Amino acid sequence: MQYRWDDFSLDRQGTLLTRQGQHVDVSRKVLDCMSHLIEHRHRVVAYDELIRTLWGHDNVTNHQLTQIVVAARRAISDDGKAQRLIRTLPGLGYRWVGAIHEITDGDAAPRIHADDPPSATQESADTPAPETSPPPQTHAIAWYRHDKRLAVAGVMLTLAVVAFIGWPEHKTEQAGAVVQPAAAEEPLARLEEALWKGQYEVVREGLATLPADLADSPDAHLLEISLDMDRGRYDRAAEKLEQQQIRAKIAADPVWQARLLVAQSALNANTGKQAEEVLAPAQSAIELLESVGDVVSPQAMGQALFRRGQALLKARQFERAQEDLIRARDLLLQADDRRAVLAKGALARVWMRTGRMVDALDALTEIANAAEQSQDYVSEITSRNTAINIQIELLRWRDALTDSQRSMQLLLQSAPDSVRRARTLELRVLALTGNGQLREAGSLLEEAEALSKERKSLTISAMFHLASGHAERALADAAEAFGEDSPNDHKTNLLLQNKEGALLLWMTAAQDLAVMGNAMPVPSPAQRKALQQPESSIGHTARGRWLWSQGQPHDAQAEFQRALEMAQQTNRPFHMLLASEPLIELLLQRGDMQTATQVMAMLRAYDPDLLDQSYRANVLGLRIALMAGDETGVKTAYRKTQALAGERRLPADVVSAYAQRAPQMGEPHITGTARLSP
Repeated sequence: MQYRWDDFSLDRQGTLLTRQGQHVDVSRKVLDCMSHLIEHRHRVVAYDELIRTLWGHDNVTNHQLTQIVVAARRAISDDGKAQRLIRTLPGLGYRWVGAIHEITDGDAAPRIHADDPPSATQESADTPAPETSPPPQTHAIAWYRHDKRLAVAGVMLTLAVVAFIGWPEHKTEQAGAVVQPAAAEEPLARLEEALWKGQYEVVREGLATLPADLADSPDAHLLEISLDMDRGRYDRAAEKLEQQQIRAKIAADPVWQARLLVAQSALNANTGKQAEEVLAPAQSAIELLESVGDVVSPQAMGQALFRRGQALLKARQFERAQEDLIRARDLLLQADDRRAVLAKGALARVWMRTGRMVDALDALTEIANAAEQSQDYVSEITSRNTAINIQIELLRWRDALTDSQRSMQLLLQSAPDSVRRARTLELRVLALTGNGQLREAGSLLEEAEALSKERKSLTISAMFHLASGHAERALADAAEAFGEDSPNDHKTNLLLQNKEGALLLWMTAAQDLAVMGNAMPVPSPAQRKALQQPESSIGHTARGRWLWSQGQPHDAQAEFQRALEMAQQTNRPFHMLLASEPLIELLLQRGDMQTATQVMAMLRAYDPDLLDQSYRANVLGLRIALMAGDETGVKTAYRKTQALAGERRLPADVVSAYAQRAPQMGEPHITGTARLSP
C-alpha cells in the first residue's frame, strides 16, 4: 500500500519517501510525521499527540516539533506560507489537507477516498485562509456540529445516534428516530456566537424574543445561565441552575443533568469555592456520561473533561489535570473548535505551574494571535491576560507592557464583564509599575478597585504601593490580603497572589518602614505561624526577611539561599529576583562581596537579558559596583538603572552611596527616594 500525491509517494509503513521514483533523503521523524498526518487526515492532529507519536514522551518543546514540520514541508515542496499540504491551525495542531491517492499492489489506477480532504486548488475557492480554516469532519462529526442539540427518544433504547439528549417534549415520537435540523434552532447558534464575542446585550435581547418552544429548550436555559455567569450575576445563575437541575432529574435525562453539573462546576469556580466543590460536580458529570455509553457526543464528554481538568488544576493535581485537558482538547477538536482552544489555554496554565513557562507563553501567544485574526475578542483578552502573568514571572516587562496595551484596546471592542475588565486593568497596573510608569498605574488601579470592590487584588495594590514608596499603604493591603480566606497555593503563587505572597509583601513593607526610621511592625499570630512553616520559595524569602529584622543574619542568609535554589528548580526568574534582592543586600552589609558577586553572576547566566529589562536587577548590580569601588562599573550600572527607572527613584542607601562617589567621577548628584502623593 502506498500514499501518493503530486509526484510523491510514501509507503504505508512510512519508511520510504520518493519523488518521481527517486528516493528523498529525510530523517525518520520527518517520515513518521508525514505518515501520522496522512493517516489521520480527516481531523486536526494536536501538537501533543504528534509529539508523543514522534518522541514517545511529552518532554519536548513545540519549537522542536515545528522544526520537524518545517523539514517535512521542505521535503515535499510545501512551505509555511502556502500550507498547500500541511496546514497549521494556530493553537490546535496540524492537518494534512492535500488529496491522497491510496495505491494497493495490483491497482491499475489510483483511487481517491470519499472522505479525503479536497485538494489545495479545490479548497482555495471556498475555504477561509489557512490560519482560520477549521478541520474537516467525518459525516458523523459534521452532524454533531450541525445538530448537536437534537435528541433521541429514550437514552438507553438507541446506541446508533450520536447527539445531545434533549428535553422530553422535544423527543421524537418513534424511539431511535432522529430529528432533522430545524431552522428554529439557528437563532440559538447565533446567540451562542454572540456570547463567545462578549455581545451580552445581543444575547439578552435574543433570548427574550425566542419562540416559546425554543425558549424552553435545554440549550436556551443553559445559554441564559452562561450569560448570567459571564456578567457576574452569580446569584441569578445559581437560582436558574437549580431550577433546571430539578427538571432534568424529573426527566431522567443523564446527559442534560451532566451538562448542568458542568455549569455548576464553572459557577463554583467563578464564585471562589474550594477546589473540592469545583471538582465534585465535574466528576459526577463524567460518571453520568460514562453510564450512558457510546451515545454521548464527543462535545459533551469533552466539556465535562475540560471542567474536571480545570478543577484538578485548581486543586494543584497537575498531572491528572494535564491528562484530562489533553483528552478534552482531542475530543473537542472533533466538534467544538473554540472550546478546544480553551482546553489548550488551560493546558498552558498547567505548564506554567509546572515550570514550562516558555512553552506556556508560546501556546498562549499563538492562541491570542489566532483569536485576533478571527475577531474573537473575549478569547483573545483571556489568552493575552494569562500571557501577561507569565511575562511578568519571566521579567519580560516590555512584552507585558505591549500585551497589556492590546488588552486595554480590547476592552473597548469586547465590552467584557466587570471581573474581566478589572483583571485587565490590574495587569496593566503591574506592567506599568514594572516599567516605571507609576502615575498612570495609580490612576488605573483606582479604576480597577472601583470596578471590583468585592474582589480587588490587594497583592497587586501592595506591589504598586511598594514601588511608589508608600510602605504604609502596602503594609495595610498585604495584611488584608493575608487575612483573606483562600488556599495557600504554594506550587503556583503567580504574581504573589496567595498567603505566602501577601506575607512576603508585608515583610518587605515592614522592613521599608523600619529603614525610614519607623518602628518595625509586629506580625500577627497567624503571620508568625506562617513564617515558621514556609512552603515555597516565596515563603522562605519572607522568613529570611523576618529573621534578618530580628538580628539573625546567618539564619536569614540560609533562608534566602534556600529560596533562590527552589526558584531556580522551578524556572521562576521573578521568584529568583525576589530572593536575590535581600540576599545581596545582606551579603553586602556583611562585607561578603565574593558571594554577592556570585549570586549576581548566577542571575546574569540564567537569563542574559535579565539585566537589560529589570530595573530591580540593575539596582542590585549598582549596589555591587558601588561596594566594589569600580568607577567604570558604577557609571555603567547607574546609567542602565536610570534608563529603566521611569518615575521611580533609587533606594535611599543607594542614593547616599552614589552621592559620595559622584563628585569624584564627575557625575551629577541625585537625592531622594520615590514617593508619589497617596
